[in-house]
Amino acid sequence: MGVIMALLTRYGEIEVNTLPGLLKVSGASVRRDLATMEEKGLLRRSYGKISAIRRSAEMPVSLRYSRNAEAKQRIGALASSLIPHRPLTLALSGGSTVRFVAQHLAGRSDLTVVTNGLDTADALLARQLVHVVVTGGQARPLSNDLVGRAAERSLRSYQFDFAIVGVDGISPKKGLTRYSARGADVDRVMLEQADHAIVVADSSKLGRVHRAKVAGITAVHNVVTDSRANADVVAKFRESGITTTLVVVPPLQAEGRPRTG
Repeated sequence: MGVIMALLTRYGEIEVNTLPGLLKVSGASVRRDLATMEEKGLLRRSYGKISAIRRSAEMPVSLRYSRNAEAKQRIGALASSLIPHRPLTLALSGGSTVRFVAQHLAGRSDLTVVTNGLDTADALLARQLVHVVVTGGQARPLSNDLVGRAAERSLRSYQFDFAIVGVDGISPKKGLTRYSARGADVDRVMLEQADHAIVVADSSKLGRVHRAKVAGITAVHNVVTDSRANADVVAKFRESGITTTLVVVPPLQAEGRPRTG
Protein backbone atom coordinates (compact mmCIF):
# COMPACT_ATOMS: atom_id res chain seq x y z
CA MET A 1 0.00 0.00 0.00
CA GLY A 2 2.88 2.35 0.71
CA VAL A 3 4.15 1.93 -2.86
CA ILE A 4 0.70 2.68 -4.28
CA MET A 5 0.46 5.84 -2.16
CA ALA A 6 3.92 6.89 -3.31
CA LEU A 7 2.85 6.48 -6.95
CA LEU A 8 -0.33 8.45 -6.37
CA THR A 9 1.63 11.20 -4.62
CA ARG A 10 3.86 11.38 -7.68
CA TYR A 11 1.34 11.03 -10.50
CA GLY A 12 -2.04 11.87 -8.99
CA GLU A 13 -4.01 9.32 -11.08
CA ILE A 14 -3.19 5.78 -12.27
CA GLU A 15 -5.01 3.14 -14.33
CA VAL A 16 -5.76 0.16 -12.09
CA ASN A 17 -4.91 -2.45 -14.74
CA THR A 18 -1.28 -1.26 -14.80
CA LEU A 19 -0.71 -1.94 -11.10
CA PRO A 20 -0.23 -5.75 -11.05
CA GLY A 21 2.58 -5.57 -13.61
CA LEU A 22 4.10 -2.47 -12.05
CA LEU A 23 4.06 -3.90 -8.52
CA LYS A 24 4.71 -7.51 -9.60
CA VAL A 25 1.78 -8.83 -7.57
CA SER A 26 -1.51 -10.51 -8.45
CA GLY A 27 -4.61 -8.64 -9.45
CA ALA A 28 -6.38 -10.03 -6.38
CA SER A 29 -3.69 -8.59 -4.11
CA VAL A 30 -4.03 -5.19 -5.78
CA ARG A 31 -7.81 -5.25 -5.39
CA ARG A 32 -7.54 -6.06 -1.67
CA ASP A 33 -5.08 -3.22 -1.09
CA LEU A 34 -7.20 -0.76 -3.06
CA ALA A 35 -10.32 -1.73 -1.11
CA THR A 36 -8.49 -1.18 2.19
CA MET A 37 -7.08 2.16 1.06
CA GLU A 38 -10.47 3.33 -0.21
CA GLU A 39 -12.05 2.38 3.11
CA LYS A 40 -9.42 4.47 4.92
CA GLY A 41 -10.17 7.44 2.71
CA LEU A 42 -6.77 7.46 1.00
CA LEU A 43 -7.97 7.18 -2.59
CA ARG A 44 -11.00 7.08 -4.86
CA ARG A 45 -11.74 4.64 -7.69
CA SER A 46 -13.60 5.64 -10.82
CA TYR A 47 -13.83 4.17 -14.34
CA GLY A 48 -10.81 1.89 -13.96
CA LYS A 49 -8.57 4.54 -12.42
CA ILE A 50 -7.49 5.46 -8.92
CA SER A 51 -6.63 8.93 -7.68
CA ALA A 52 -5.46 10.40 -4.39
CA ILE A 53 -8.13 12.11 -2.30
CA ARG A 54 -5.61 14.89 -1.72
CA ARG A 55 -2.38 14.68 -3.65
CA SER A 56 -0.35 16.15 -0.78
CA ALA A 57 -2.25 14.24 1.93
CA GLU A 58 -0.31 12.89 4.88
CA MET A 59 0.27 9.17 4.57
CA PRO A 60 -0.61 7.08 7.67
CA VAL A 61 2.52 6.11 9.55
CA SER A 62 1.64 2.41 9.21
CA LEU A 63 2.15 2.77 5.45
CA ARG A 64 5.29 4.89 5.77
CA TYR A 65 7.40 2.17 7.39
CA SER A 66 7.77 0.26 4.13
CA ARG A 67 8.57 3.38 2.08
CA ASN A 68 12.35 3.87 1.64
CA ALA A 69 12.76 1.29 4.42
CA GLU A 70 16.40 0.46 3.64
CA ALA A 71 17.39 4.13 3.73
CA LYS A 72 15.50 4.68 6.99
CA GLN A 73 17.12 1.64 8.60
CA ARG A 74 20.60 2.90 7.74
CA ILE A 75 19.75 6.45 8.78
CA GLY A 76 18.55 5.10 12.11
CA ALA A 77 21.76 3.17 12.68
CA LEU A 78 23.96 6.15 11.87
CA ALA A 79 21.94 8.67 13.86
CA SER A 80 22.01 6.43 16.92
CA SER A 81 25.81 6.24 16.66
CA LEU A 82 25.99 10.02 17.14
CA ILE A 83 24.75 9.68 20.73
CA PRO A 84 27.73 9.42 23.13
CA HIS A 85 27.93 6.51 25.55
CA ARG A 86 27.29 8.21 28.87
CA PRO A 87 24.17 9.02 30.91
CA LEU A 88 22.08 11.34 28.74
CA THR A 89 18.53 12.62 28.44
CA LEU A 90 17.09 12.56 24.91
CA ALA A 91 13.93 13.72 23.20
CA LEU A 92 12.69 11.59 20.31
CA SER A 93 9.75 12.49 18.11
CA GLY A 94 7.34 10.10 16.46
CA GLY A 95 7.58 9.00 12.84
CA SER A 96 8.79 6.08 10.77
CA THR A 97 12.45 7.12 10.55
CA VAL A 98 12.74 7.94 14.26
CA ARG A 99 11.39 4.49 15.07
CA PHE A 100 14.46 3.02 13.36
CA VAL A 101 16.65 5.28 15.51
CA ALA A 102 14.82 4.02 18.60
CA GLN A 103 15.39 0.40 17.62
CA HIS A 104 19.13 1.03 17.58
CA LEU A 105 19.06 2.85 20.92
CA ALA A 106 16.97 0.19 22.67
CA GLY A 107 20.04 -1.64 23.95
CA ARG A 108 21.34 1.39 25.86
CA SER A 109 20.91 1.35 29.65
CA ASP A 110 22.46 4.80 30.12
CA LEU A 111 19.66 6.77 28.44
CA THR A 112 16.49 8.51 29.55
CA VAL A 113 14.29 9.14 26.52
CA VAL A 114 11.22 11.36 26.52
CA THR A 115 8.97 10.86 23.51
CA ASN A 116 5.54 11.78 22.21
CA GLY A 117 5.72 8.94 19.67
CA LEU A 118 3.80 5.81 20.65
CA ASP A 119 5.65 3.68 18.08
CA THR A 120 8.95 5.23 19.22
CA ALA A 121 8.21 4.26 22.83
CA ASP A 122 7.26 0.73 21.74
CA ALA A 123 10.61 0.30 19.95
CA LEU A 124 12.57 1.66 22.92
CA LEU A 125 10.83 -0.68 25.37
CA ALA A 126 11.62 -3.80 23.36
CA ARG A 127 14.70 -4.65 25.45
CA GLN A 128 13.57 -2.99 28.70
CA LEU A 129 16.86 -1.13 29.20
CA VAL A 130 16.15 2.48 28.24
CA HIS A 131 14.27 4.59 30.80
CA VAL A 132 11.30 5.75 28.74
CA VAL A 133 8.99 8.66 29.52
CA VAL A 134 5.94 9.17 27.32
CA THR A 135 4.36 12.62 27.22
CA GLY A 136 0.69 13.20 27.74
CA GLY A 137 -1.42 14.67 24.99
CA GLN A 138 -4.02 13.87 22.37
CA ALA A 139 -3.26 11.01 19.97
CA ARG A 140 -3.03 11.71 16.23
CA PRO A 141 -4.04 8.48 14.45
CA LEU A 142 -2.23 9.33 11.18
CA SER A 143 1.12 9.66 12.94
CA ASN A 144 0.49 7.61 16.10
CA ASP A 145 1.97 10.35 18.27
CA LEU A 146 0.75 12.65 21.05
CA VAL A 147 0.19 16.38 20.53
CA GLY A 148 -1.32 19.34 22.32
CA ARG A 149 -0.62 21.40 25.41
CA ALA A 150 -0.09 18.40 27.69
CA ALA A 151 2.66 17.05 25.42
CA GLU A 152 4.31 20.47 25.21
CA ARG A 153 4.19 21.00 28.99
CA SER A 154 5.74 17.60 29.58
CA LEU A 155 8.62 18.35 27.22
CA ARG A 156 9.26 21.78 28.74
CA SER A 157 9.89 20.16 32.12
CA TYR A 158 13.13 18.62 30.74
CA GLN A 159 16.42 19.88 29.38
CA PHE A 160 17.65 17.47 26.71
CA ASP A 161 21.21 16.69 25.73
CA PHE A 162 19.98 15.68 22.27
CA ALA A 163 16.73 15.89 20.36
CA ILE A 164 16.20 13.60 17.36
CA VAL A 165 13.22 14.52 15.22
CA GLY A 166 11.75 13.40 11.93
CA VAL A 167 10.14 15.84 9.51
CA ASP A 168 7.81 15.80 6.52
CA GLY A 169 9.92 18.38 4.71
CA ILE A 170 13.25 20.11 5.16
CA SER A 171 14.39 22.99 2.98
CA PRO A 172 17.40 25.35 3.10
CA LYS A 173 15.05 28.35 2.83
CA LYS A 174 11.89 27.22 4.62
CA GLY A 175 13.47 25.04 7.28
CA LEU A 176 11.68 22.13 8.95
CA THR A 177 8.01 21.60 8.14
CA ARG A 178 5.23 19.16 8.96
CA TYR A 179 1.77 18.38 7.62
CA SER A 180 0.31 18.92 11.09
CA ALA A 181 0.50 22.27 12.90
CA ARG A 182 0.03 20.52 16.26
CA GLY A 183 2.79 18.05 15.44
CA ALA A 184 5.04 20.94 14.45
CA ASP A 185 4.39 22.67 17.79
CA VAL A 186 5.56 19.61 19.74
CA ASP A 187 8.68 19.14 17.62
CA ARG A 188 9.53 22.84 18.07
CA VAL A 189 9.48 22.44 21.86
CA MET A 190 11.80 19.42 21.60
CA LEU A 191 14.32 21.45 19.62
CA GLU A 192 14.07 24.45 21.94
CA GLN A 193 14.74 22.29 25.00
CA ALA A 194 17.75 20.49 23.49
CA ASP A 195 21.44 21.34 23.49
CA HIS A 196 21.95 19.50 20.19
CA ALA A 197 19.37 18.92 17.46
CA ILE A 198 19.51 16.05 14.96
CA VAL A 199 17.06 15.73 12.06
CA VAL A 200 16.62 12.33 10.43
CA ALA A 201 15.02 12.46 6.99
CA ASP A 202 15.24 10.17 3.99
CA SER A 203 16.07 11.89 0.71
CA SER A 204 12.42 12.17 -0.36
CA LYS A 205 11.92 14.82 2.37
CA LEU A 206 14.74 17.12 1.24
CA GLY A 207 13.60 20.25 -0.53
CA ARG A 208 9.94 19.66 0.36
CA VAL A 209 7.89 22.30 2.16
CA HIS A 210 4.61 21.71 4.00
CA ARG A 211 2.19 24.08 5.64
CA ALA A 212 3.25 23.82 9.29
CA LYS A 213 6.68 25.24 10.15
CA VAL A 214 8.66 23.63 12.96
CA ALA A 215 11.76 25.85 12.91
CA GLY A 216 14.27 27.50 10.65
CA ILE A 217 17.21 25.53 9.36
CA THR A 218 19.55 27.24 11.84
CA ALA A 219 17.86 25.30 14.66
CA VAL A 220 19.51 22.12 13.36
CA HIS A 221 23.04 20.88 14.13
CA ASN A 222 23.00 17.58 12.20
CA VAL A 223 21.00 16.21 9.30
CA VAL A 224 21.22 12.49 8.57
CA THR A 225 19.85 11.48 5.17
CA ASP A 226 20.73 9.10 2.36
CA SER A 227 22.85 9.12 -0.79
CA ARG A 228 19.86 9.71 -3.08
CA ALA A 229 19.59 13.23 -1.65
CA ASN A 230 19.63 16.24 -3.96
CA ALA A 231 23.25 17.39 -4.12
CA ASP A 232 22.36 21.10 -4.30
CA VAL A 233 20.19 20.88 -1.18
CA VAL A 234 22.91 19.01 0.70
CA ALA A 235 25.48 21.63 -0.34
CA LYS A 236 23.24 24.44 0.95
CA PHE A 237 22.82 22.68 4.30
CA ARG A 238 26.57 22.39 4.63
CA GLU A 239 27.08 26.03 3.61
CA SER A 240 24.76 26.92 6.50
CA GLY A 241 27.09 25.11 8.90
CA ILE A 242 24.91 22.03 9.35
CA THR A 243 26.76 18.74 9.54
CA THR A 244 25.02 16.68 6.87
CA THR A 245 25.75 12.97 6.67
CA LEU A 246 24.60 10.65 3.90
CA VAL A 247 24.21 6.93 4.41
CA VAL A 248 24.87 4.91 1.27
CA VAL A 249 21.89 3.21 -0.36
CA PRO A 250 21.56 1.71 -3.84
CA PRO A 251 20.38 4.15 -6.52
CA LEU A 252 16.76 3.89 -7.54
CA GLN A 253 16.29 1.71 -10.60
CA ALA A 254 14.76 3.42 -13.57
CA GLU A 255 11.08 2.68 -13.60
CA GLY A 256 8.49 3.19 -16.27
CA ARG A 257 5.82 5.77 -15.65
CA PRO A 258 2.45 4.09 -15.02
CA ARG A 259 -0.32 4.94 -17.44
CA THR A 260 -2.35 7.85 -16.16
CA GLY A 261 -4.97 8.02 -18.87
